[in-house]
Amino acid sequence: MRTIVAVNVGGCLIPAGLAFVEWALVLAAQPEARWALVGAVVTNVVVCYFVAEPVPGVGIAMPAFTSPTVSVLVTWVLFVPQDYSMIRAPVAFIAGVSGPLVGADLLHLRDVTKRAAPLVSIGGAGTFDGIVLSGLLAAFPA
Repeated sequence: MRTIVAVNVGGCLIPAGLAFVEWALVLAAQPEARWALVGAVVTNVVVCYFVAEPVPGVGIAMPAFTSPTVSVLVTWVLFVPQDYSMIRAPVAFIAGVSGPLVGADLLHLRDVTKRAAPLVSIGGAGTFDGIVLSGLLAAFPA
């Protein structure tokens, strides 16, 4: 049986594109913050990978507030100095989007396809899912 992997525009491509734009803007504004940015993204990806689990008939599931909470906490820890106050929200958004997209969806893609699902959607089945909400919820408190 073949599995069709669909990439959702509103739940995957647009948030990922915005995250890439924000990544470039952050590095242009504060190039010395690149390692902290990478640290925030990697931390959230790892946490999302271990928290997310494939659920038959549903897809990849994880608690809704895990990614935004981790993104905000890591961003505040890594970007404590006042010099970085202007890039906290974009970094939290980047980490918030990257966690569920990479850590939950992409890294668990093989687990889902092994279950012989006829259709797998990266970025949710709708136009607004956990990836978008995670990025937005992470950016607001940051």
